[in-house]
Amino acid sequence: MSEENSSSSIEQMMSVSEPGPLKWTLRVLYISVFVVGITGNLVVCYAVMRRKRLRSSNNLYTFNLACADLIVVTIYVPTQMTAFENEHNWALGDTMCRIAYIIIPLCLSASIGSLLAITVNRYRAMVSPLTPKLTVWKIQLIISGIWVISLLLALPIIFVAGTETSANGQVYCSEPGWPKDSAIDNIYWISIFVLQYVAPLIVIAVLSSIAAWKLRANSLFNRKRDSLVVTKAVRKRMQQGAKITKMLLALVLIYAICMLPQHAVFFWMEYGNLNQMGFKMYIFRFSNVFPMANCALNPIAYGTLNKEFAMVFKSLLKRKWHFKTAICCRQKADQRVEILDAKVGCDILLKDI
Repeated sequence: MSEENSSSSIEQMMSVSEPGPLKWTLRVLYISVFVVGITGNLVVCYAVMRRKRLRSSNNLYTFNLACADLIVVTIYVPTQMTAFENEHNWALGDTMCRIAYIIIPLCLSASIGSLLAITVNRYRAMVSPLTPKLTVWKIQLIISGIWVISLLLALPIIFVAGTETSANGQVYCSEPGWPKDSAIDNIYWISIFVLQYVAPLIVIAVLSSIAAWKLRANSLFNRKRDSLVVTKAVRKRMQQGAKITKMLLALVLIYAICMLPQHAVFFWMEYGNLNQMGFKMYIFRFSNVFPMANCALNPIAYGTLNKEFAMVFKSLLKRKWHFKTAICCRQKADQRVEILDAKVGCDILLKDI
């Protein structure tokens, strides 16, 4: 689809006001994603930074994933909420438009990169349990590489994103920088689809399948060896790899499900008949919520499927409960003291009379 057709379809969708039920549904979704995403990811980051025993290789990659989610929740979500409440009229300026536009491809690439790193780490633990663990320095180098590659993938957006003004004077954030009558924009977004979605999920599926097969068949895990120390070390390493399986599977499924709608909408708009559909506004609005929802669902997966993070979440909830209980007890004690003081004052007055 040409840029002119793309711009006209965006103008048509922006010119249509959402019905009341849809507006309130989107408001609730935006607020829920913001609150859960901020709270959950901050707890994960705080736990890893404050507790040394949580700084394992998988938890450091999880920390990186939580940081990427925090960037989306703190920058991208508020800009979308602002535009939504302003009838999709972009009022945050050209610079903020470029920043908001690059956030999604940048952070989603970092997220899938972190999931790939966890998968490879688990694969190494299952297939070659005697290989040395990665040092913190190497893990930091891998995380830095993930962000550098993510930035390179998202960099073209900085130069093509910007604000546009429609014929009726409405300003919106779009991609006016792509060459006109060119397929470069479609080539770019299809490349993002392959590099950020299809290829990583295939690699994760293949490595996870091999690791699962090795877990069942590996003689090192099932057979006693001459050295009891080696046997215990191998079993411990493979058990650690098995523990992360459920959380990794949940995170990959969340990513696959939440990222699919936007990609499907892109292909439907560019090569299908979505622009002729009367319900396209609903499809477009809800598909935009899914990548943001991914950032709120991830910490729920950490807190329910990772025992270490689950303990952190529970301890924080207990502290909050004890804090509230202490405040209530203090207030009741103060009320009792005030009542006692009042009674003593009345007794003194009666004696004076």
